[in-house]
Amino acid sequence: MRVLDLLTKEHALFRRLLDRLEIDLAHDEERARTELDDGLKTLLPALDRHLDIDDLVFTRPPDAPYDDGEPLAEIEEEHRAISSLREEILYALELSSEECTFERLRSLTMLLIDNLEERMQMEETRLWPLYKNALSRSLDRTLSNHLEKRVKVLEKEIERGIAAISMPF
Repeated sequence: MRVLDLLTKEHALFRRLLDRLEIDLAHDEERARTELDDGLKTLLPALDRHLDIDDLVFTRPPDAPYDDGEPLAEIEEEHRAISSLREEILYALELSSEECTFERLRSLTMLLIDNLEERMQMEETRLWPLYKNALSRSLDRTLSNHLEKRVKVLEKEIERGIAAISMPF
């Protein structure tokens, strides 16, 4: 499987999980808090794996112009912003419901969802086309073999998490 095919598969998995989180946020507070907690405990580690995969693929770009590095710099900046938001959410999850209101947790989660959706869209429309044109067949094959294993692990984690948060309350 080619690198961009694997990344497409990975983005589809994340979109399913993000959709599930948005559905969970629509429930009453008690149920939403429980499901949101489970969903975030799936998303946040999976997000770490995704960032590792992105770094593996895009940190060592193939020889080609990248608009003077602008898309890569934008990805790095978004990674920092998402990592910061991720840390804030992890902290909020450790707090009691009195210390961190559900509205605060909901707001942080929606901000994370929006940022991730925006980032995936930017990668797919700006970075991937540049990468696709510059990627040599041998590098693509080498990366594909390495990434396929990582994406399979990520897929199992996300599927398991979606199944857990989709259980009847």
